[in-house]
Amino acid sequence: MTKLVIAILLLAGGLLVLRSEHDDRHKAVKFATYLVLTLGAFMLVTSVFITVPAGHVKVATLFGKVQDDTYHEGLHVVNPLLEFTTFDLRQKTHKETAGIPAEDKLITKMDVSVQYRTIGEMAPDILRNTGTTEALIQVHMIPKLRSILREQGKGVDMSQDFFKESVQRQLQETLQLGLSEFLAPKGLQVETVLIRDVQLPDVIRTAITETKKREQEVLKQQAELQRFATEQDQKVKQAESELKAARLEAQKIKELADAEAYKINVINKTLARSPNYIELKKVEQWNGVLPVYTGGNNIPMLDLRNK
Repeated sequence: MTKLVIAILLLAGGLLVLRSEHDDRHKAVKFATYLVLTLGAFMLVTSVFITVPAGHVKVATLFGKVQDDTYHEGLHVVNPLLEFTTFDLRQKTHKETAGIPAEDKLITKMDVSVQYRTIGEMAPDILRNTGTTEALIQVHMIPKLRSILREQGKGVDMSQDFFKESVQRQLQETLQLGLSEFLAPKGLQVETVLIRDVQLPDVIRTAITETKKREQEVLKQQAELQRFATEQDQKVKQAESELKAARLEAQKIKELADAEAYKINVINKTLARSPNYIELKKVEQWNGVLPVYTGGNNIPMLDLRNK
């Protein structure tokens, strides 16, 4: 309608200027007047056409009254007195963070994503009842989402149970079903509800951190005990090896001593049977060199063998 008003004003102004001017009017003024008239005529013609982009619809109002018809994507010829509101029908995502109390009275924060799209046929009702899709989300979706989350939290015993896959799956299914049934009559189609993150209460996170620290200490001590046990086992094996080696060495010495004793015993028995055996051994030990004496009353012995 704004374009129509401007077009009428331009046309009316241009016609008044043409009627008030004399034949000797200036050419520049005359040119400007025709230009204004042309622009006004162009705006008047284009005011009866609207274009709706892809993935959108437009809803018309006439003097504040919402029209029931919707204008889908494409070019339309319309009443130039109509005003239009555009609704985006493409898929959108709303992200919400809400606190959920469990049976243990602790609040768990949960990040939820709701994927939705506006129902085009219900755009007039949305405009009539809430105004825009954004207003519909603020007025209906967010309060309902938080209400369902709080109700579902009453069935969870412990806050840390929100990390369980079964609890999250049930929560997602309940959210999608509840939001779909509630928002569909109001003009929103809920397609998917996703749980993006779960933040446990600080007291539980602190307790979990401390538990993890204690577990790490226990694992560290167990590793240290295992290392000590391994070292002791190695020492025991080394001592056993050394003891075995010592026993073998002692056995070797004992066997050598027994052999030597046996040898001496045999020699003694031989000596007992043959007294000349000692003389034989002396002869075997003599290197054939006679002793040489000098001075005194010793009897010299000469070695007459050729050298």
